[in-house]
Amino acid sequence: MSRHEGVSCDSCMKGNFRGKRYKCLICYDYDLCSVCYDAGATTPTHTTEHPMQCILTRADFDVFYGGEALTVEQPQSYTCPHCSKMGFSESSLHDHVAADHSDTSAEVVCPICASLPGGEPNHVTDDFASHLTVEHRTPREFISFFVCYLEVALQHFKWLRFIATKKSFKS
Repeated sequence: MSRHEGVSCDSCMKGNFRGKRYKCLICYDYDLCSVCYDAGATTPTHTTEHPMQCILTRADFDVFYGGEALTVEQPQSYTCPHCSKMGFSESSLHDHVAADHSDTSAEVVCPICASLPGGEPNHVTDDFASHLTVEHRTPREFISFFVCYLEVALQHFKWLRFIATKKSFKS
């Protein structure tokens, strides 16, 4: 996919455009092509001060990162919708929001949901910190949870086997 299928630039109205796409993390359903973003396109409700998430097509991603060995954490660089800081991995965005914005309540578009293939590009939340925790647990957190679950299941299995062994000795 070398185009942003189904997406139109809200400034020049070009549809299914190529190149970088910039998604506003404040305005609902507001996208710019790279030409309009670089020109500083604004509207009465969208300003250049709004944090924007850069989204690449798969073809552009391959051009920019082609040949590099990438981990799950590296493929996307996220923008904080509260302070506009850029360059976060998914887990470092979790850490940043937990440390700096845990009590912030403002409607924002989730940059992870907006960037994921098949994700909800206009998912708005007024509790971004909770949204990250519930919807975007890092693989490390999931693995820790799964390991704990397996340890509990193993202990339960050992206990059941112990009881079964005791019953067979009494018979």
